[in-house]
Amino acid sequence: MKKLVSIILLSVMLVSMIMPTIALAHSGRTDSSGGHNCSDKSKAKGLCTGYHYHNGGSSSSESSSSNTTTQITKVKVISNEYPEAPHCKKIKDVYVSTDTYYIYYERIWDCNYYTNSGTVYTYLDLNLFVDTKQQVLNKQLISVKYSTYISVRDFSKAAGYSLEIDKAGDVVLKKEKSTIKIVKSNSNVLLNGKATDVTAEIADSTYYIPLRSALKWVNGSISSLDSYNLYISIAN
Repeated sequence: MKKLVSIILLSVMLVSMIMPTIALAHSGRTDSSGGHNCSDKSKAKGLCTGYHYHNGGSSSSESSSSNTTTQITKVKVISNEYPEAPHCKKIKDVYVSTDTYYIYYERIWDCNYYTNSGTVYTYLDLNLFVDTKQQVLNKQLISVKYSTYISVRDFSKAAGYSLEIDKAGDVVLKKEKSTIKIVKSNSNVLLNGKATDVTAEIADSTYYIPLRSALKWVNGSISSLDSYNLYISIAN
């Protein structure tokens, strides 16, 4: 009998020791987030001060923030972004590479000069001399398919030809009995009314003709050429 009483007393003591711990850990029911508000008794005992969590509960704001992924808008970076000359035309932007924050492109430009027929030409930085006398050119000499071209106006001045536009819009150069005509409709060149194998080119709104061919028509020739000067002779 005494043994039974001792066991009962020991059980009561153990329960009384465990209950405060349970009360501290679970001082009321928890909500769906695993938390609850402090009771007045718990506040008075200094166990808590307001809403708090149990068993690792967390607020909905904490949960949503942990699941949110930050979106990064990559910046487009273009090398060779601006043309080297005003006449250059943009072709396209070519993808090069990318990293966390940037996408890299290279801009491709077409900086060629084109005649009205679509032929590429380049400007020649040459001085022109006729019979050792330097000419003041209205337009720079140009190179088309490795041939030197001279503007029709500058050629007419150098060779002593008059220049006019007839009623059909054709360009006509005249000197005594010699006539050179550039037909507006197809840019073909006629010499004294007969067709030649030469076609004029239009570059920068100006008619150009091949210099070697033009010199043959006026009994002229190229005397010499260096890096800066072109010398021609024309028979009087």
